[in-house]
Amino acid sequence: RRAVRSDAGAILELVAQYAAQGLMLARNLQQIATRIDNYVVVTDASAHVLACAALEEYSPSLAEVSSVAVAPSHHGQGLGSQVVLGVERLARARDIEELFALSLTDNFFLSLSYEPTTISRYPEKLARYDTLSREGVEIVPKRCFQKTLGNSWSAQLSA
Repeated sequence: RRAVRSDAGAILELVAQYAAQGLMLARNLQQIATRIDNYVVVTDASAHVLACAALEEYSPSLAEVSSVAVAPSHHGQGLGSQVVLGVERLARARDIEELFALSLTDNFFLSLSYEPTTISRYPEKLARYDTLSREGVEIVPKRCFQKTLGNSWSAQLSA
């Protein structure tokens, strides 16, 4: 489901675990709360957040799948795939044509029909990394993957 403001603290806790290990960029509560409309979550029956992902828009046609995190106790249950597919639905609803993602592993995004590519295709992301590096944030090299969604309206017309 789409995240709601009350999910922000739980998203922060989930992301912070992986950021502390250098596996993803850290976020603070204000960053998450102000961008809560860009997050997708999976929750349990008690509304505890078990997985999250975010849509990071760079232009009207390009966005990144970011902050993909799954509670360690729930790894291997397909929750990561669920939140990424939720971000893809959100991107389609916003008529975003291309998504990219950065990952330390190949199999996850390849299994979701993303294609390997080079981060140099995304100067917007490189510029963001440069800014973060100047602020003292260590950037861990990751593999880059891309998926073309196509225009949702034209896809519906041709279906």
